[in-house]
Amino acid sequence: MNSIDESVMKVIKDAIVTVPGVVSFSNFNADSRDELPTSEIEKAIEFTNTDNINRFRIHVIILSGVNIRDVLKEIQIRVKYELEKMSKFTVKYMADIVVDDLA
Repeated sequence: MNSIDESVMKVIKDAIVTVPGVVSFSNFNADSRDELPTSEIEKAIEFTNTDNINRFRIHVIILSGVNIRDVLKEIQIRVKYELEKMSKFTVKYMADIVVDDLA
C-alpha cells in the first residue's frame, strides 16, 4: 500500500465532516465494533494508485435512519471534486465509500 500525502488526507477529512449523516470515520483494521469509531483519518482510508487514477476506499459510520445512498453519493462527489480542485484537475481520483456501521 502506498502512503497518502497529508494534504490529501486533510482535503478528504474536510470534505467528509461537512456531509450531513456522517457520524465519524471508521477504523478499517478494528478487531471489534467498539474500536470502529475513530477521529484519525489515516485509520479510515485505504489507498491504491494505478496507472492514471488515485483510488481511495474511505470507511465511515453514518447515522441510522438517513438515506444511505444519498449520503454515500454526497461523500463521493465532495471528495472527488475537492481532490481534483486541489490538483487543478490534472489528476484523476476515485472514491469508494464503505459504511462499516450505523449509529
